[in-house]
Amino acid sequence: MTQPATAAVSPSQVAHRRPGRGVNAYYLGLELKRQVVSPLTLFVCMLLPVLFYFMFGALPGMDQDVGRGNVNAVLVFLLALYGASMTAAMSAMTVSFERPLGWNRQLHLTPLRPWAYLTTKVINALLGSVVSMALLFVVAKVSGKPQMDGWLWLAGFGVGFVCGATFGALGLLVGSLVRGETATGILVPILLVCCFLSGVFAVPLPDGFFTTMQRIVPLGGAVNLICAMFGPDAKVSSGIGGLPVGDWRIWSNIAGWLLALMIGAALAYRRDTKRQ
Repeated sequence: MTQPATAAVSPSQVAHRRPGRGVNAYYLGLELKRQVVSPLTLFVCMLLPVLFYFMFGALPGMDQDVGRGNVNAVLVFLLALYGASMTAAMSAMTVSFERPLGWNRQLHLTPLRPWAYLTTKVINALLGSVVSMALLFVVAKVSGKPQMDGWLWLAGFGVGFVCGATFGALGLLVGSLVRGETATGILVPILLVCCFLSGVFAVPLPDGFFTTMQRIVPLGGAVNLICAMFGPDAKVSSGIGGLPVGDWRIWSNIAGWLLALMIGAALAYRRDTKRQ
């Protein structure tokens, strides 16, 4: 009896047919879709900074010159930091809702590696922060109120992007330690306190203790960097701003929190998956 002919399959072809273990475009698309249709993300993270801009950008004195721009331009960047950080943190925090449903365990049955899962979460958070900043910048540019050098738009976008990565890691850290609504109840107050103490909300802080805290908390270095890019005359208050761009306190705050929170998020996720 004649045996059916079979085509030889090389090992490279077999490896090529295996599902990828890295970042999956389809899974990333699902994460982005969920973020876009989330009412919390749309309003609190993307539309609220625009509403704040219309409210505070119309106040008297916002067209006053300050360094390389005007007060309105500084306001745009401060609100962009808020939008980018809030969007990234809330997007990455969704892991806290997935864990009780067994979504993480389900993903462990697929070829998707843990590092690819975390990378997908971070990419999704960063894309969300980019959309939040872009929406605010377009609205501000159309209004014609912010006046600044052209390169400052790109520089401010870059600062917001780094802050998005930092708070995306914070969202992963909190989401991997606690679950569901508890994570939201912890993360949102942390974000608001950081925004207040760092000067993002442009609330004048007294010298002394609050000035020291401003240079320690996350976003403090980013706010000082924004002011430094506009020049020594750009200050949120007497204790916030006035540092040169190369000051070590600015960069140690930005790099230190980014590195610490990313390491913390990775360790927390690893601990959580081992416990499961």
